[in-house]
Amino acid sequence: MKKLAFSLLAIAALAATSFAGQEIVSGKDKKVVTPLTTCFNDRELQLDVFGVYADGHAESHAGPMRDHGWGGGIGVNYFFTRNIGIGADAFWLSGHHNAAAPGHPDEETVFHNIDGSLIFRLPIDRLCLAPYAFIGGGAELDGASWGYGFVGVGLEYRIVPAKIGIFADSRWNYYGDRYGNGDQNNFAFRAGVRFVF
Repeated sequence: MKKLAFSLLAIAALAATSFAGQEIVSGKDKKVVTPLTTCFNDRELQLDVFGVYADGHAESHAGPMRDHGWGGGIGVNYFFTRNIGIGADAFWLSGHHNAAAPGHPDEETVFHNIDGSLIFRLPIDRLCLAPYAFIGGGAELDGASWGYGFVGVGLEYRIVPAKIGIFADSRWNYYGDRYGNGDQNNFAFRAGVRFVF
């Protein structure tokens, strides 16, 4: 009799594990197992709309621009896995030329930027947050052409899981030695909305 009772209990325990994610009813007790919400998919196509600010605050060491620039842009990203993706951006900044730029003494202009990046993210689904880091390069055009490389970090929060997020990030841009004034560089900050497909 004890062997039969033990066997029935073992079968019941095994059967109970097969109902994960479903409602289990046992007498007066009622237990509901809810699966974890996935905020970040294994594969994602993303569309970004963002504002951007670039800060140089130097007469001749701010890259193509002096002091700072404001603007906005759009981007597209594709994640091959939950953790690794690629991105491409186009954005525009309104600012003043670097004072050392030949033929452009302190002249206001719009800087056109295009760049690409490799993105590494670490999704935390229970918080709908994903810290990320990225590295890449691009070109800045304002009559003259500048090539640059960058590294950055950011944070994304999903307002609607797997559909809509908000993000903010910061990057350090390196332009190389220009105008005989040493290495040109500045920082840029972005914040915007991300649509996920």
